[in-house]
Amino acid sequence: MRNCVFALSISLFSIATAFDSTIPVLHLPDFYNEVTRETFLSDLEKAASEVGFFALTGTGIDVDLLDRSYEQIIAYFNQDSDEKMALKTNDGQRGYAPGESAKGERRVDFKEFFHIGRELNAEDIARLQYSKNVWPQNMPEFKSTLTSLFQAMDNCKEALADAMTFILQQEPGFIHEMVQEGDCLMRAIHYPAHPPENAIWAGAHTDIDFLTILPRATARGLQLLNKEGNWIDVVVPDGAFVINCGDMLENLTNGYFKSAFHRVVDPGHGEDRYSVVFFVHPRSQDPLDPLPLFIEKTGGIRKYAQINRIELLAERLIDLGLASHSLMEFFVRSGAIERLKEVNRFSPKAEQALFNAGFVF
Repeated sequence: MRNCVFALSISLFSIATAFDSTIPVLHLPDFYNEVTRETFLSDLEKAASEVGFFALTGTGIDVDLLDRSYEQIIAYFNQDSDEKMALKTNDGQRGYAPGESAKGERRVDFKEFFHIGRELNAEDIARLQYSKNVWPQNMPEFKSTLTSLFQAMDNCKEALADAMTFILQQEPGFIHEMVQEGDCLMRAIHYPAHPPENAIWAGAHTDIDFLTILPRATARGLQLLNKEGNWIDVVVPDGAFVINCGDMLENLTNGYFKSAFHRVVDPGHGEDRYSVVFFVHPRSQDPLDPLPLFIEKTGGIRKYAQINRIELLAERLIDLGLASHSLMEFFVRSGAIERLKEVNRFSPKAEQALFNAGFVF
């Protein structure tokens, strides 16, 4: 078993233990036990295909590390706006972002966030074509603490990659090969208390990645749109991570795994909310074409685009208003628009944004 054994702190957010989880609960050590592995994989496939969300126990995260991370995150967001905006980048993939609106959501998200990727040397940044991290110079512990947290979350993704590969019935290491050097992204988020009437902490959306890993936040607010079309609070056991499938995994499985809609709402307790979200991404050029096995499982018709990770991500960033002009230009030239339109999956909001930027296609 890869290194994914830590302890969980609840000093900032404690929830009662006597309740029923509102999403399926799996215990990661069951995957590595020959007696329980088959049941674990069956339950994981059921959760991913029917709900798109599940809680995962037996992963953990270091108590002190997560607490210290939130201390640094809170201190960073408590700075003056000018200090935060100094770390705003053009591509939105690293550093500070004052907000975004969810895909298809008219209301403005009432949040701000900070993006961290892998700490790479100049040679690897050029080879992989990833963005470079930016760090606040006036907070010496911010970089070391958040880098350590990123590494801990990065380690935990490996177990999930192995389990998903089993379900996909691919050769060992199939997903691991893609995500080992994938442009995984950790987002530290601040949701200010008392959002205005025309705003929401985070509007209804799906995630663009393979998988999303969420340790506990400092307050509740995460909700899931269930099969009946109702919003339910995501409530999980103490010490559990919340895991959800993203659009890239949904694309790869031709819709068999669900990238479920979720949102974050202010529960009305008059407090700010802070959270950490780890987005698991493959490498930029990795193809996400629907696997033949899952085309067969979902009716024999390909319903999702033949597309790679950077093309799918570019469409989402354009939709969110976070794409640079060069990324827009790349996307238009890639031919992804035609492939997305072929399966009726090109975002009208992204199309309008490209038109507004002067691109004609």
